[in-house]
Amino acid sequence: MPFVSLQNTLARVLKEKKITGDLDLFRIFPMWSDIVGEKTAQHTRPARIKGHILYIEVDDPMWLTQLKYMKDDILEKIDMKIKKDAFKDLRFFLKPT
Repeated sequence: MPFVSLQNTLARVLKEKKITGDLDLFRIFPMWSDIVGEKTAQHTRPARIKGHILYIEVDDPMWLTQLKYMKDDILEKIDMKIKKDAFKDLRFFLKPT
């Protein structure tokens, strides 16, 4: 069996699954607690990315309110940890019960 580079294999799989766009954005999922801190991460989780908007699930209405005030700080931390202007906006929503 001939050697196939990981890069070529990954490119083929992404193409087959129709995954396109800026793949750096998906680093947000494993890095979430490093970016927002352990306490905030206990009440939130990045749920999905649509375009350059990150949707964040929140487990409590009080945290939902607080996070709206923290949005700019979170975006700055994402810019530092992931890349500049990774996301245009953050949208918070309450976790369905």
